[in-house]
Amino acid sequence: MKKTKLIALLCIIAFPLLGADTPQTAPENNGRKVEKPANFIPVKADPLMGDWQGKGGVVAQVFPATGGKYQANLLSAFDTESNVVAVLQGVSSSNIIAFSGDGWTGTIKNSHFNGSKGDKNFDLQHIKRVSPTQGAKPPKGAIVLFDGKNLDAWAKKAGKDWLTEDGPAKWKLVNGGVVEVVPGSDCIITHQKFGDCHVHVEFRTLGLPSNSGVFLQDRYEANINETYGRLDGTPNGGFDNCTDKVEPRIRPSFPPRDWQTFDIDFRAPRFDANGKKIASAHATVLLNGVKIYDNQELDLPHGAASRLGEAPTGPLMLQEHGMPLRFRNIWLVEKSS
Repeated sequence: MKKTKLIALLCIIAFPLLGADTPQTAPENNGRKVEKPANFIPVKADPLMGDWQGKGGVVAQVFPATGGKYQANLLSAFDTESNVVAVLQGVSSSNIIAFSGDGWTGTIKNSHFNGSKGDKNFDLQHIKRVSPTQGAKPPKGAIVLFDGKNLDAWAKKAGKDWLTEDGPAKWKLVNGGVVEVVPGSDCIITHQKFGDCHVHVEFRTLGLPSNSGVFLQDRYEANINETYGRLDGTPNGGFDNCTDKVEPRIRPSFPPRDWQTFDIDFRAPRFDANGKKIASAHATVLLNGVKIYDNQELDLPHGAASRLGEAPTGPLMLQEHGMPLRFRNIWLVEKSS
């Protein structure tokens, strides 16, 4: 079975369809209506999906699995390394979800997730966590790149020529000061170019699979993936295209449809008077307020971005990769080099 068909099948099994707030087709592109990729499956709100916290010394992530089942990751704490206590599988029967796995048993009933293993017991309730930087206002002197009103700071990139503008951005403004990626419309880049800076970006995934990214200087990508509850695979925020697989050790992603934040401190590469690179780029990344990279050295970008080489400055790029997701509250503070 081809990889794309396999992904589509898994997504169809695992996630129910989203409600009416996500459009099923994109606006016309060069006179042609662009359909969403067949392998993207939007998700709808699920009262069980998300974070659970309470008594018993554990917390949990609960999310839909295949065949109408659920998975619950029991964790010693949110947003820490090596925090997995057990992985439980759940089956729905009437108004009860019965879980078992790794010696634990549990149920979700009447808004409580109760479980035990030997003399260990827990009683958890569903919570909604919010990033401490969600809604952060741009400080004095910041460059506001998107405040919900327009895309005047952005342009469509010219296909494979990532550093060239090709007219206005084609993404869709939606209610609430939000912009949505339009599949097939290409990535968007800022008119301005930046070197050392602090970047704040808020984003919201809408389904599976989700694939986008924030490209610093159009080159170094902080990934955006739908990875809530995933214990393997590429994590959210990973610098896959500019590190030799130095992945974050913490996975602080929120569930799909919840707003998430990137706060990135970027130090551009340094060059001598002859244009020779004398120091690599570095970045510190906070995902939902949790540090996942600390002054990480960034390699020469791999993949498609490699053809750009490296430079003292470059535009910020938000990636369109064939599936919808949303952004809001994007601003940047330049730093002295």
